Amino acid sequence: MKRTMVQPKRNDNKLPKYVLESRKEGIREVVRGYITSAYSNPVEAKKEEMEEEEEEDTVEGGYSTILNVKYEDLLMYYVEEIKNSVENRHVEMEEQTPYHQFLSTKKRTDQLALDICTTCPGTDLLESHDIGILYRYCSFASLWMDSAWITAGRNEFHVDEEISEDPLSQFIHQFQSTITCQLARLKLDLFEYAALKAFCIWKLAIMDSTLTLKIVAGEQYLGVTSALSTYYQNSKNMEPFEMATRLADITLLIAPIFNIYREMLKLYHNLQIEDCLVEE
Repeated sequence: MKRTMVQPKRNDNKLPKYVLESRKEGIREVVRGYITSAYSNPVEAKKEEMEEEEEEDTVEGGYSTILNVKYEDLLMYYVEEIKNSVENRHVEMEEQTPYHQFLSTKKRTDQLALDICTTCPGTDLLESHDIGILYRYCSFASLWMDSAWITAGRNEFHVDEEISEDPLSQFIHQFQSTITCQLARLKLDLFEYAALKAFCIWKLAIMDSTLTLKIVAGEQYLGVTSALSTYYQNSKNMEPFEMATRLADITLLIAPIFNIYREMLKLYHNLQIEDCLVEE
């Protein structure tokens, strides 16, 4: 993947104030209900407070001023991205060994991962270092998580008892035993899996990110969760306790997913597979 393909940055003059100040030294704390560390005069202070209240009202209405997108449109972004990923996997390949088939699939899904890094709401706020971090988790989600969800949706899905001794086959078996089985049990629909994929990308990216990436990740989680709750209420007619239970089932998958991600890193190291953006 080419780092130069990443979209241009958003004009700094249009960035939210708390994102701008998060990049400056000396800031004490940056939270969603952001307040500047100092005001030059009471008039400016009052103006800032009014602007923040307006921002909060807008966000509560289902719109993120940081990501510049409606919550429902944010979830739909991932829905459409997954549809594209599924269609991409229908491309017929020549008969190959499992290892070479894996490399061919990874090459295609890595392009999808790059697309997320360049088109997903909020990525234009990120520095190059953050994009490099984000790409790794987009690559993981586009290859392994999408594959698990597609496989889990098949009625004939089962985990093979016989395991080959090669590292790739052993990892695939481990992934199916832990993640794919859970997805098959939960039977996530397209919108639910879209939310889970977003969580996989942004929740994992928080582990080793900058403050700006943490802010964007927080808005992503808030927006997707809110949109999924609206989907449950309007399309599924679910009661609040049912919605809460279902959301908990989905978010509880993050821990085992993070564990399997670390196992994937070991596999890639053993196979000498580079999983990063390539600089020209």
